[in-house]
Amino acid sequence: MLVLGNGGHAVGRSGHSAAADEVSTPPRQFPRGIAGVRAMVDVGVERGVPVLACLDGSGVDENALADDAAHVRAWQELAVAQNLVRATGDAPGLGLEVGSRIPLRTYSVWGFALLASPTLREAAAVGLRYLELTFTMVGIHLQEDGDEVRLVLDDGFVPQPVRHFFVEREMANIRTILDTILGRPFTPLRLDLRFPRPEGPAPYEAFADAPIAFGAPRNAIVTLAAVLEQSLPQADRHTMQVCERECGLLLARRAHTEFAARVRELLMQWPDGIPDMGAAAAALHVSTRTLHRRLAVEGTSYRRLVDGARHARAVEMLATLGLGVDQIARRLGYADAAAFIRAFRRWTGATPGAYRTSAPTRPH
Repeated sequence: MLVLGNGGHAVGRSGHSAAADEVSTPPRQFPRGIAGVRAMVDVGVERGVPVLACLDGSGVDENALADDAAHVRAWQELAVAQNLVRATGDAPGLGLEVGSRIPLRTYSVWGFALLASPTLREAAAVGLRYLELTFTMVGIHLQEDGDEVRLVLDDGFVPQPVRHFFVEREMANIRTILDTILGRPFTPLRLDLRFPRPEGPAPYEAFADAPIAFGAPRNAIVTLAAVLEQSLPQADRHTMQVCERECGLLLARRAHTEFAARVRELLMQWPDGIPDMGAAAAALHVSTRTLHRRLAVEGTSYRRLVDGARHARAVEMLATLGLGVDQIARRLGYADAAAFIRAFRRWTGATPGAYRTSAPTRPH
């Protein structure tokens, strides 16, 4: 079995072991264009959710929605998704509706690289190699297994309350991208989804021409391996190579400037509570003074990032772990439950108990 990971390189074949973390690493939390947030807000408004309610706590200015040059952080997009899912009751098909509204052109040079690729295989390799230039919140890798090929969406790094939503969103967006670069509708062999079949009719029109296997071991778009060898109608190898070089340069520039994203990711994944600045600096191999200075250059502070991480982790703990308020307060480093409750009310306008009662639940 051949596997292409998020870097777009082969990392395993039949008879050879490929380390799981080589194909399951989440996309790094670089800034992304506003189009993903705009699509969520548009769908929210159509479903009766006010714009400001969609953007609540995200730090995204309403005026930025009309600015195609605006960028947001991954955590901001995640906050908008949490607002949308909570306000709509996590309706089945919500993510599909959002994902179908993000056209290939919003991806700029990454999209042009795919469009100009000679074959679908080469488009997949380029797309996965520079996946960090997209809006995806899930890990994505390609598996070839005999006559079948699976584009697998790993949702293990996505907070549980919005896991279902983002799997749907990315699948619908992938379908939209494939339709565009193929120049015709793409028909998969089947769609594998980890979550259970919805009780009522679900709006899966985007994949109505393919069978859907609910409760599958993985989330995947499955098709015949031969499809990868199809020539693309707008193929231009020179253009693809120029665009691919631009993708590489863009990633390199971002890697040198997005220090706050690394700190935020560290805070979200810290195994025991929230580290103090000294511990965080040591984990990032910089001094405390350097950590403070680099965050200031990017317009933020360690205290602000800790506050955001506590908010996100508190919401996830309330939705998935069944912990009491005292336990969550201790895990997040608060002196007592009262301090945590005050902070939670500031973030959400509700107490932890009220939030837990109204939040929709999803299976892990």
